[in-house]
Amino acid sequence: MRTRFDSELETLYVNMIKMGALSEDALNSLQIALGTNDRSKLPDIVELSHQIDRMEREIESLCLRLLLRRQPVARDLRTISSAMKMVSDIERIGDNAADISEIIPFLSSAEKSVDIGLDAMVADVSGMVSDAIDAFVRADTGKAEAVVGKDDIVDAAFNRAKESITDMIRTGSREATEAPDLLMIAKYLERMGDHAASLARWVLNSADASTDWINNPPKVD
Repeated sequence: MRTRFDSELETLYVNMIKMGALSEDALNSLQIALGTNDRSKLPDIVELSHQIDRMEREIESLCLRLLLRRQPVARDLRTISSAMKMVSDIERIGDNAADISEIIPFLSSAEKSVDIGLDAMVADVSGMVSDAIDAFVRADTGKAEAVVGKDDIVDAAFNRAKESITDMIRTGSREATEAPDLLMIAKYLERMGDHAASLARWVLNSADASTDWINNPPKVD
C-alpha cells in the first residue's frame, strides 16, 4: 500500500514541476516582450494559461484521490494539502501573465519597460516560482524561506517603477500616455511576486506544523 502511495505522490511532484514549468515559460515570454521589441510569443502566453488551468484541475483531482483513497496522515497530509493550495497560486500567476500579454501591444516599444525595470521584475518572479517548486519537491525549507524573502525585492522594484511612472506624468514626457498601462503591468507583477511567495509559504507550512506561515508568518530576513 505504501509503495502505491509513494508512486502516486511522485506523480504529484512531477505534475507540480510541469505546471511550474508552464508558468515559467509564460514568464520568460513576458520578459522577452518587455525587454525587447520581440512580441512574437505573446499569443503563446494565453494558451499556456489555458494549459496551466488544465493542470490545476488534474493536480486537484490527484490530490483528492490521495486524500480519499490513501487517507494520508501527518507530513504526507500536509504535503498534499499544500499542493492543492499551491496550484491555485500558480494558476493565478498564469492568469496574470495572460493579462499582461494583452496590455503589452499597447506599448510603443520596450524601451520604457526596461528603463523602469519591468523586465527585471519578471525575471525575479520567474526565479521565485522555480525555486518554490523545487523547494516543495525537495522539502527544502531553506530555499523556501529565501523565496519568501525575495518578495521584498519585487515589492521594492514595484515602488521604484511606480515612482518612475509618476515622474513621467509629472514631467509630461512623451511616454506619459503609456503610464496607465505600465503601472498596470507593474501591479500585476507585484501580485505575481505575492503569489510566488505564497507558494513558498505553503512549502514551509507542509514542513513545519508548529508555525502558521500563511496567517501568522514569522519575519524572514
